[in-house]
Parts: sequence; C-alpha cells; structure tokens
Amino acid sequence: MKRGVLLFLVAVLSAALLVVSMPASSNAADPVIVGSIDPLTGSNAIQGLDMKRGEQLALEQINTAGGVCGRPLKILWEDTESSAKGGMAAVHKLVEINKVPLILGAYSSGISLPTGQWTNSKKIIQISEASTSPKLREIGPYFFNVMGLDEVMGTKLAEFALESGAQTFASITVNNPFGIGIEIWTKKTIERAGKKWLAAVRYDEKKSDYRAELERVFAKKPDAVFFTAYGTESKLILKQAYEMGLKPPKGWYADYMTMWSNEVIPKTAEGIKGLVMGSNTGTRFEEYRAAYQKRFGKKAKQTAFGAYAYDATWIAALALNMAGSTNTDKIAKALYTVSKVYKGVTGDKSFDKDGMQVTDYYRRMIYKNGKLQPYK
Repeated sequence: MKRGVLLFLVAVLSAALLVVSMPASSNAADPVIVGSIDPLTGSNAIQGLDMKRGEQLALEQINTAGGVCGRPLKILWEDTESSAKGGMAAVHKLVEINKVPLILGAYSSGISLPTGQWTNSKKIIQISEASTSPKLREIGPYFFNVMGLDEVMGTKLAEFALESGAQTFASITVNNPFGIGIEIWTKKTIERAGKKWLAAVRYDEKKSDYRAELERVFAKKPDAVFFTAYGTESKLILKQAYEMGLKPPKGWYADYMTMWSNEVIPKTAEGIKGLVMGSNTGTRFEEYRAAYQKRFGKKAKQTAFGAYAYDATWIAALALNMAGSTNTDKIAKALYTVSKVYKGVTGDKSFDKDGMQVTDYYRRMIYKNGKLQPYK
C-alpha cells in the first residue's frame, strides 16, 4: 500500500497541481494542523469510530508520502457526542483555541448545517464527510461535502421500492434536516410515478418508546415503508415494530443501511432492503479495505462512512499542498482542482460550483441472516 500511495500522490501532483512551499517562517518540523469533528460517543459512535479510523489511515499514508509541503500533517479530533450542541462546542474549540484553517466532518446534516454555517462565517474550511441534506448547498464558499445529497439517495431508494409493485407508501424518518430531505425526495418520486403516499411520520431522537409513531405509519396499511434512522433509534424502532407484528407486505426500504446494520437485533431487521453508499469495487477500494484491516484488525466494524472520511482527508491534504499556505481562500480554490483529479475510494469526488458532490454511488442490499448482502 505504501508504494501505491506514493505513486498515487506523485501522479496527482505532477499531472495537475502547482505545488508551492509553506511560508518560509514556518519550521519544516512543525506540523500543519487541521481539525476533525466525529461522533465518538452517543448514538452514532460506531460510525464515528469508523470515520476516525478512515482519517487516521489517510493521515498515516499522507505523512509517509511526505506530508504537506514537506511538513507532517496533524489532526486534532473532537467529539460531537452525536449532537448539534456537541458539534458546535467542538468547532468553537478548534477555531478559537486551536486556530485550525480546516475541519473535517461532521456526521449528520443536523450537525453539519449549524457547524458549517458558523465555520463558513469565520472563513474556515469545513469538509463534511457524512451529511446529505440539500440545505448544505446553501451554506457558502468555505463549506464542502464529499457525499451525495438526499435528492440523489431519496430518488434512487424510491425507484428501488417501486420495482416491488407496491401501490401505497409511507415513511418513518428522523425529524432533522437529513430525515426530512429523504422524506421529501422519496415522496416526490413516488407521487411522480402515480402511486399513493399515505403517511410521513417524523420522530424525535433519544426517545424510549416509538410505538405511537409506528401505529401512525401503519394506520392505513401501506404496501411499503421507507425507514430512516440512526443506530440507537433504529434498534428500538425495529424491535418495537417486530413485537407489534408490524411488517409491510412489500417490505421496508432503508437508506444508508450501514447507519444501523451493526447495531440492530438481527431477527427484527430480517429482509429489509435498501441502499449503501459508495463504490466497493476497483483497485483503490480493495487497497483501502486491505490497509484498513491490516491497521485496525479484520474484526473492526466498517461502515460506509470511514471510506468517505478517508477520501476527505486525502482531498484536504492535497489542497493544502497545492495552496502552499493555510490561507483559506487559496485552500478553497485548490479544493475544486483537487476534487477533479483525485481518484477516490468512494468514487468520483468532483465538486460542483457549490462545493457539493456531482455524483455518488449506491449499492442495492438486503439485510439477511444478521448481515448486509447484495440484493439480487
């Protein structure tokens, strides 16, 4: 992997990037410091740990390959605690105390929106790794995102569900910008196909009982139900639906299945169909998976989000290298160039004019016998 990373870095930089040096006043031994905000505790801790590992793996490879303009790259990790409040505390610390020019993260649009709006107002670069609300597009010129937005996922998921022959649909989604975005685009696609949308139920996080919401979802007996949930809530929602005997005849359809696939009780999720983010084919992905398992062990739980965090870290390092300084206007400009030549583990990483992904990749999966399997 080391030789592959070195060759990759050389190829990218020699092909398209003008590399300059950091200011002469900097000591060559001093690291270039950036920040990261991941959910290392709370309801999304499994995904957050995977994201941190993806960042760590990229960081080690970047420094092996020479760092940023000959200086080591350093990441300061802060915990969002899986909440917007924790995310805001994290970015305030990284910007006001640590003076970082760039922040990686966060997970969840409900956290990336407020943190991104604040970092953008301070002209600090933020590269979101696992957030998908279309509202991210409106944040501003210092905010970037390496994952496709809900308008793409919601449409693709609804198209998948329509193939089941279902005539009526409902949804249960988390009541935040992420869940609402998925709800809007699945509903649009279903209604555009001439089918009936019976109910759109939104739930609040961290409740101890979701039976009332489930009763509302199934009140009109939909043929198929769309399901959007983070890890902790998904375990309880599916457990209670199973205990209540609630199962749509054409099945559940879930977006971003790796948000919960490592946490649910297997029998309660059996047969759920849906989509998983990211390409899982090609040399780059195979190299990433092999390096990840070697570094963290084969039993380390991998979600789709670690690979996106890995790509975001590489893109950040290459942009810093191209900018040759920590000037955020120069870094922002460099990010557009880098995104078009960087070959990502998760596929094409090109940014559009708003700093959002031009495209993304989705795999159809089914939860069967306690794990996600390709859907055939």
